[in-house]
Amino acid sequence: MRLDRTQAESLLQRMEGRKVAVLGDVMLDEYLFGEVSRISPEAPVPIVRVVREQAVLGGAANVAANLKALGAEPILMGTLQKDAAGDRLLGLLGRLGISISGLVLDASRPTIIKTRVIGQQQQMLRIDREEPGPPDAAVLLSLKDRLARAVDEASALIVSDYAKGVVCAPVMEVVRTLCAAKGIPWIVDPKPAHKALYRGATLMTPNTKEASELAQRPAKHDAEAAEAGRTILAELGLQGLLMTRSERGMALFTPEGDHAAPWLIPTEAREVFDVSGAGDTVIAAFSAAVAAGADWREAAMLANAAAGVVVAKAGTATATPAEILAHYHDQEAN
Repeated sequence: MRLDRTQAESLLQRMEGRKVAVLGDVMLDEYLFGEVSRISPEAPVPIVRVVREQAVLGGAANVAANLKALGAEPILMGTLQKDAAGDRLLGLLGRLGISISGLVLDASRPTIIKTRVIGQQQQMLRIDREEPGPPDAAVLLSLKDRLARAVDEASALIVSDYAKGVVCAPVMEVVRTLCAAKGIPWIVDPKPAHKALYRGATLMTPNTKEASELAQRPAKHDAEAAEAGRTILAELGLQGLLMTRSERGMALFTPEGDHAAPWLIPTEAREVFDVSGAGDTVIAAFSAAVAAGADWREAAMLANAAAGVVVAKAGTATATPAEILAHYHDQEAN
């Protein structure tokens, strides 16, 4: 079962302008593209002659970019420093028309940068510049204030956790309280090390590796994925789970199915070029669809199609409604 093009178009139209809050680790993704023609005389490593550079939104900021590309209205919350990378981040957000009112300046830590060195279309090295750890008391207070304002406006909240510090116990207590009071879903892209922080979430979107680590059991094959999913749901008291499984598609656990077995969704990807940021696309599309009134199966099918668009692109990317509808057109033509 899958959405047809008409159903997808109707859902995408309903998503237009829907406010979705995004809480998480904001970062800058930097790409250095180059040519490799020789080995260094100083050490047995290739020399990359950089010919092009690109900077894009990363982490929670990429989730916000995906929401914006889909037509939704993101409310982004996180921290950054007023350094060179922070200025570039703010510039990228401004060009996309994403509000920066939910961001908090943290002078104690630099803006997170992930630099990927690409030679001959292959990633050769990644350099991470970061100082992870929980924010100090003043930054926490500001984040809680931004959260209260965002949840008051939004129809759903995404927690985009990259384990850099924003998603911590004091902040997650506020998330639980506010979302319960407002009655809005909160949906988590998890890091297994933070498992306990997600207790009581509406839904989680782990990939196969993360699901295996969360459940402490294999999650590759269908039966294993089903058992791992049930384990995670029971331990954390979640309402549902959407497991992304690469070439195996997705496995969706919904309350209607009493979590007995997942609903398996085949992959929509016809060509996989780069999976960077695909998880951000999935949680953005799913959450925006739910915010627009879609049921979980409809939301998962749209997220699956959006991911199919993004993995065919190089680097951290987004999918627009036009691209998703073109994808449906191509799939129906084959």
